[in-house]
Amino acid sequence: MSASGDPLGALPAAVLADVLGRVADAGDIAACRLASRELLTASYLCPRVRLCAADCARRRRRGEGRAGAPAFRATAGNLASLLGAHLRSLSLDAADGQGNPDDAMWVEEGEFDEADDLHLTSGEAVAVWAATAAGPVLREVEIADYWPQACWRMAEALPLISHYCLNLTKLGLKNAWLSVDGLKKMQNLTHLTLQFVRLDDEDLDQLNECFPCLHTLNLIGVGGLKDPKIHLLQLKTCHWEVSNVPQSLVVHAPNLVSLELKCVRPDRLILDIPSLSTLNLTIEKLGATFQVDGLVSLTNLRIESLDLSSLFRALVDGRDIKTLELELPGSASQYDLLEAVNPDYLLRILVRISEVKLAPRFSHELAVCLALSTDSGFKSCLKKLLIHVPQSEISLKLTPLFRICAPLCEVTVLFHAESADAIRRDAISCMQRFAGIRWQWGTWR
Repeated sequence: MSASGDPLGALPAAVLADVLGRVADAGDIAACRLASRELLTASYLCPRVRLCAADCARRRRRGEGRAGAPAFRATAGNLASLLGAHLRSLSLDAADGQGNPDDAMWVEEGEFDEADDLHLTSGEAVAVWAATAAGPVLREVEIADYWPQACWRMAEALPLISHYCLNLTKLGLKNAWLSVDGLKKMQNLTHLTLQFVRLDDEDLDQLNECFPCLHTLNLIGVGGLKDPKIHLLQLKTCHWEVSNVPQSLVVHAPNLVSLELKCVRPDRLILDIPSLSTLNLTIEKLGATFQVDGLVSLTNLRIESLDLSSLFRALVDGRDIKTLELELPGSASQYDLLEAVNPDYLLRILVRISEVKLAPRFSHELAVCLALSTDSGFKSCLKKLLIHVPQSEISLKLTPLFRICAPLCEVTVLFHAESADAIRRDAISCMQRFAGIRWQWGTWR
C-alpha cells in the first residue's frame, strides 16, 4: 500500500489510465474518479472513452420528448477537450441497440424526430469533439446515430472527420445519411465500417479516392448506390451486404484475401480478386453477366444460393477448394434444390472437397434430392462432413451422402433439438452400417 493509504498509488498513472479506458462507459469512469485520488488523476490521461445515450433514446420512443435529456453532444465535446492529446479512441452511441433502420418499425411516417440533440453525425455534433486537441491524435472513432433524427437529414460527418482527424486509422458510422461533399483523402485510414446508412456516393468514386489505404472495408446495408465499384489496391478483407438492387456490382482488389458478399440479383457482377482465399457469397440468382478473374488461391468457399450449377462451374470446377459450405435462401421451397442442381453432379462436386458443411435448409432439401441419385461410384477426397439431420423421417434418405465419404472420414451429425427419439434411433442405426466412418453427433436449433 502506498504512503497515502490508496492501494492504487503504487501503480503508474499510465497503467491506471489504460484500465479506465477499458471501462464500458464514461459514466462508469466518472464514478471511478470519485473512488480514488489516483483514479481521478489517471482519468485525465484516459486513452479511450465511450458515451452511450441509450436512456435518452428510450425516453424518446416512449414519447417523453426532450424532458430530462442530458446535453449529450456537449458532453462529448467536454470530454474531448478535457482529455485532449491523450485520447486515442472515441465511441458515441445513441442507437440504443437498434439495427437496420429498414426494420425499425418504431419509426413510422410522421414520427420522425425534428430535434437534433442526438443527431451525432451532423456537422455541428462532430465539430464539437473533432475540433478540439483530441481530433488530430484520435486513432479510432465509432458513431451510432439516433435514427429518428438522422434518417431525414444529410450529415457532414465524413468531410469533417477527414478534415480534423488526420491520423485516424479506424472509423465506423451507423444509422445515418452521409454526404461526401468536401471529403478529403485520409491516407492513414485502414479500417472503415458503414452500417445502415444512405451514402451520397452512388458509384463509390469518392470512397475509392479518399480512402486509398483501406485494409478492411465493411459496407452493411448501405443505400443510395447505383453502380457501385470497389477499387482499392490495398484491401485485404471486405464484408459487403447490398441493401438495394443496383444493376452492377464490381470489386477490383488485387490483394483481397477474404470477401463476404450478400446481394440479390445484380445484372452485372464482376469480381477481379486474384488473391482471394476465402469467399462467402449469398446471392439469390446470377444476372446476365458474372465474371470472375483469377481466384487461383481460393480454398474456402461458402455459397447460399439457388443458382448452384452456375456457381459451381464458375467457382469450384478447376479449383482446389478445401472447405465448402452450402446453404439455401430462406425463400427456398421444397424441391428447389432438385431443380437447381443434378443430384449426381452435386455428389461429384462434394467428393472433390476435403471438408464439407451442409447448413440446415440445405440438409433438409438434400434428403429429397439424393433420393434421385443414380451414381455412387465416386473416388472420394471427403475427410470431414457436417450435416444437419432434418426433423422428420426423411433423414434415412441421406445414406447416399454417407456412401461417398472417404475411409476414416469424420462425420458430424447434428440433430434438431426437438427431433423425436425415434428419428434419432433410426439415424444412428443407419450410421452403424458405415463402420469406416468416425461419427460425432450433437444438436442444433
